Amino acid sequence: MFIPQDNERQKITELKISSGYDTCFSITDDVFHNKKLYGRIEKPHDKFEISVSGCADTGLNVFEEFTAEGSSYPYCPFSTTVFGAQTKLTMPGANIRKYHSSLCLDTIPHPYNKTLRIMRAIPEVLKYNSGSTEIHETAENALTLGKGVCQDYAHIMLSLLRMEQIPARYVVGMMLGEGASHAWVEAFCRGYWYGFDPTNNKLVNDEYIKVSYGRDSSDCPVIKGSFYGNGIQTQKEKVNVEEIQTKE
Repeated sequence: MFIPQDNERQKITELKISSGYDTCFSITDDVFHNKKLYGRIEKPHDKFEISVSGCADTGLNVFEEFTAEGSSYPYCPFSTTVFGAQTKLTMPGANIRKYHSSLCLDTIPHPYNKTLRIMRAIPEVLKYNSGSTEIHETAENALTLGKGVCQDYAHIMLSLLRMEQIPARYVVGMMLGEGASHAWVEAFCRGYWYGFDPTNNKLVNDEYIKVSYGRDSSDCPVIKGSFYGNGIQTQKEKVNVEEIQTKE
């Protein structure tokens, strides 16, 4: 699983990781410099619980800086090139191409304004409906259905932005008032990465805590692991975000 990290928008403090089992955890970077927590349990067990808590000072900035320095990874985490290419989940089909044409984005001069137009337009054609799509649903299928969840809103927005040659990345995180993880989009405009939430039709602000990012949802699942045994495996996720007022 991934854990939040410091960036220009947020600072993480008092990070605590705990489990009810004798588990050894390690933290490493993935190819995008997301902080990945991993470990395993050697002894027999019938359940596994892990808790990650901490404090996030958010809203420190409205964007993240762009830099191409210091990466030895095959895909530079700060390069815009990899985020400009469509993926299996964002590849446009006939319906997305038709929808893209209807937005008349060529009449809008600047990438930031185009991104705003796309964010505000998607809720007009996609209805939020929990359980209506699968975890690996494509943007094309979600738009055809006309309903989906935050993952689908983000994938459709990524597809449209990349059609406009605007690099964009899929973001997983948490949002104040939500009981589960949330997904949104970061677009590269004006030389910076800005956050846009098409599900809620709003700019990413201090209500959001970023955890990880990638080309699409397959790059940054909330939890991923392997199970070996004869039993049936089920997985539950619970997110609790509370606002704390600090004294100045």
